[in-house]
Amino acid sequence: LSWLGIPMFNGGDPDKEHVADAFLTYRCGDGTLCVLVKAKDGFQIEDNQDEAWITIGDTRMKKNFDGFQFIYDGEIAVAWEGCLEDPIPLPLYATEIEIHAN
Repeated sequence: LSWLGIPMFNGGDPDKEHVADAFLTYRCGDGTLCVLVKAKDGFQIEDNQDEAWITIGDTRMKKNFDGFQFIYDGEIAVAWEGCLEDPIPLPLYATEIEIHAN
């Protein structure tokens, strides 16, 4: 699998601080999209699943993850990951994807 890395900025504004990176991979065979969001050093992720989501087009894929989990460094959440349960059909355009973490 290949992972596509995408920088994440405070408030989604590229003029603001780079606070995390999102990594996406897509399995063509079954249409599965997997996501990893990892905070940059010095930042943390709020371990609240309501604040961990991805939007593709007009549909927010919140809580529809297979194997969703937060990743901790000690007691501090520093990442979240999971694969979308529902297949995502191609073509999938990057301009249609929004990834969120607090």
